[in-house]
This record gives sequence, C-alpha cells and structure tokens, in this order.
Amino acid sequence: MKQKLVIIGLLLGSITSSNAQLLGKIRNTANQANNAVETAKKAEEVVNTGEKVAKKVKNKGGASSGTSSLKLDWNMYKQTPAVTFNSLLYGTSIGTGGLTRFSGYTATFVPNKTTSGATVNTVHDQAEFLKIKVYKGDQYITYFEYDGFQQFDDGKKIKYNTPDSRYKRDGEWVGGTEIDVQKWGTGDYRLDFIAGDKMFYSFNFEIQKLTNSDPYATMNEMYVTRGPWNDYAYMNYDESGNLVFGYYLNHEEFKPDPANSRKTNKSVKWSVKVLKDNKPFAQQYGTGAPNVAQVEQAKWNEYRCALKLVDKPGEFKFANLTDGAYKVELSIEGEAKPRKYSFAVKDKRIVQSPEQDRTKNTDPTRLIEGWNDYFWMKLEK
Repeated sequence: MKQKLVIIGLLLGSITSSNAQLLGKIRNTANQANNAVETAKKAEEVVNTGEKVAKKVKNKGGASSGTSSLKLDWNMYKQTPAVTFNSLLYGTSIGTGGLTRFSGYTATFVPNKTTSGATVNTVHDQAEFLKIKVYKGDQYITYFEYDGFQQFDDGKKIKYNTPDSRYKRDGEWVGGTEIDVQKWGTGDYRLDFIAGDKMFYSFNFEIQKLTNSDPYATMNEMYVTRGPWNDYAYMNYDESGNLVFGYYLNHEEFKPDPANSRKTNKSVKWSVKVLKDNKPFAQQYGTGAPNVAQVEQAKWNEYRCALKLVDKPGEFKFANLTDGAYKVELSIEGEAKPRKYSFAVKDKRIVQSPEQDRTKNTDPTRLIEGWNDYFWMKLEK
C-alpha cells in the first residue's frame, strides 16, 4: 500500500490541476476497497504479532541457493502465476551510486495453501515461502526473502514486500534488497520469482553506468536501469469508468539545471493524442496545455493522465471505445519525435497483445500480467 501511495503522490505532482482532480476521484474508490480488504487481513493475524520475532529467528539459516522444501498446491488456481507488469517497473530500481532495491511486487495466482491443505503462515513459513533470486547473466548472485502477509482480491494477489524484521542468510543478518553493482558490474540482470519449491516468473533488465567528464562535478558516475521502462506504455480501465493513459520516465543528466548543481529533478512537458482510424479521437484531459512532470534523475516514475474526446466535453470513458484501430502519440519535451503505440478494439474491449493474452502467451514465466484492467502497448520503433 505504501508503494501505491508513493506512486500516486508522484503522479499528482506531474499533471495539471484539472487532470489531478479527476485522477484523485478515479483513485479514491479503488484505494478505499483495497484498504478495507488489507485491514481485514491484518486483523486476522494480529494475534500472532507477539510471536513474530521468535518465529523468524527460529526458521532462518537457509542455504545460499535459496532452496525451499515448502510444497504449495499449484492446482489451487486454473491460471498460471505471474507478477503484474506495473509492479515490476515500480518495484525494480537502482540508486545512482549502484545499490539496488527489489521490493513491492504484486504476484498473481500464487497459492497460499500447501499440498496437505494447510494455509501458509506468512510469518512462520517466511524462510520457505516467497523469494527472489538475482542473477547477472547466468551467474547466480544471491536471494532475498519476502513477507507475503499482504494479500488481496480473495488471495489471488500477494505482495512481495521487504520483511519488517531482519532474517539470517548464510549466518548473516539481512535487512534489505541491496546488491552492490559496483562490485558485480554492469550488464544484463535477471530476477527469478520463487514461491515454495517453484520458480514461476522471470524479469530481465539492464544496468549501465554513465560517466561524467566534468572534473568539477559533484557526481562523476551514475548507475541507471534500462529495459521495459523504455519500451512500454499502457491503457488502464479505471474503476471509475475512465480510460487512463500511463508510462514511465526518468532522465540521465548529471546536471539538468546548469545554474543549480543541487537540483537533480527536471521539469518535462508531455502530451498525449489518440487517433482512431488515423483521425483525431482523444487527448489528455484538461485545457489542452501539456502536462508537466517532475522527472527524477535515474529513477523511473509513473506518469498518468485521464483522456477526453476531442469533439465532446468531459472525460473519456472506456464505454466510448468502439471497434477499430487506434494509435497513441506521446510527445515528450526534448525528444525529436513522438513515441507511438498501437492497439485495437474488438467488441468494445481492448485486444491484448499476444504477450499479455493468457490464451496466446507461450511462456508463462514471461507473461505480461495486466490483470483485467491494464493493457500494455509496446513502443513502435
């Protein structure tokens, strides 16, 4: 939940006031519903909090391979497990100095019962339940444990949150999700998501190091992540009935403000146009003026806007979608040409890409999970 609130805070700072008011209304209903479910689940286990530290210490000391003997009931759901694509993008980050953060992911259809029918105790079974293994190329680096306490949508979604208390790994206490890229080097990285005795999902991304040639600069090196953040945007069916466009953005400048070396954020104007059958159809909600994002140095943040029809007042509802071919043009200040994405609508529903459509995806460990409300579009190059 904390992660969602952080994202929403960044969002509201990045859009015009009229768009911010609309998106505030859009998010209110969903937040209230999630809060209610999560509060109820916390109440169910609050009696166990007195045992928490003792049980965690008792169960620690797993091998460096991160293996588990916990047998989960993988027949609990008909759907294969995955990790929501949006949580992969906001949960995977690296500081400019090279320390990673891997947390806040939302897994879907991970069973919370064992093959014997017992419900997994997310405190007592933490060392055996949820893990992420980190690889550079094919080289295994380490693993992290996660607290699966936060579950919602009738248990069909579970959060990979960093545990409240430290745990032991190879005899040493661990309290975060950091690996030091200065030690391991730049290149291609992979996260393997584990639940019980099964690896069910993988996420690939790249880490690079930028060098500043200015000998007087306060920062001479900067680490950045690249990959799906650059390549995807989405359309979101919001619970309010609105259709919302979103994407991720960062900047890689050492000194975005020449007059102030301490200012690392950068103001960036951006706007969206939607074409239907090559004719203007919709644009960002508001007066027509571009949105302004406060873009962070090296850190990917999510930017969203509601839409409105070009020839009618009011916001664009997904009920306004009619069958046809659509194109999205995202114009970002400083980029020579708009970013372009395409999607189709059939039977008044956005058609999922083969990578997202569970009936067409050929590798469940690479499924683009959008649940039933996020439709991901790949950048046309």
